[in-house]
Amino acid sequence: MINNLDNWTIQNENPEHWLFKNEVLTMQVQEGNIFGAGANDVKNIFIYPVDKPEYSAEVTINLDPNLSFEQAGLGIYWDNDNYIKISKEMFMGARSLVFVVEQNGQPDIKHRLLFGESTVSVKLERSDTKVRAYYRTQDNDTWQSIISTAALSGHEQGVMLYTFSGRITVPNFAEFSEFELTDLN
Repeated sequence: MINNLDNWTIQNENPEHWLFKNEVLTMQVQEGNIFGAGANDVKNIFIYPVDKPEYSAEVTINLDPNLSFEQAGLGIYWDNDNYIKISKEMFMGARSLVFVVEQNGQPDIKHRLLFGESTVSVKLERSDTKVRAYYRTQDNDTWQSIISTAALSGHEQGVMLYTFSGRITVPNFAEFSEFELTDLN
């Protein structure tokens, strides 16, 4: 659970666009995206440092994305050009769960799943060599496997919670709750 933000780093913080109350992080969907080489920095990327080689991170996301590529999600973050993420996103005109691996500024959309519900729980399991993505709906306790991919090399900065591709003139808000980080060793 996110009991407080003591161990979190907020990259490019804009404190006017987020609120933490009652173990829920509410964030205005931020403009910009880190997708692709040379992409701009995005405000309010929340990074939780991880010092374990094998772990699981999960969070519940509530968002109704309306704009193209508007999204909120969970990722493993090395830097803006190297990350693995699962997002709840408006993708190609449909609300979806999208799994992306970006390495050396080259993004690769590995999987897309149509998903119209407002709320979803997502999980990333990190081992020495693999990252596995899962989701579950609010009315199902069973994790559904999405995909497995090779982990990136090097040591990640941590797990990230983020929002991308919003528009300040058309504000939308995502809620992150029930964050858990579990050591898999």
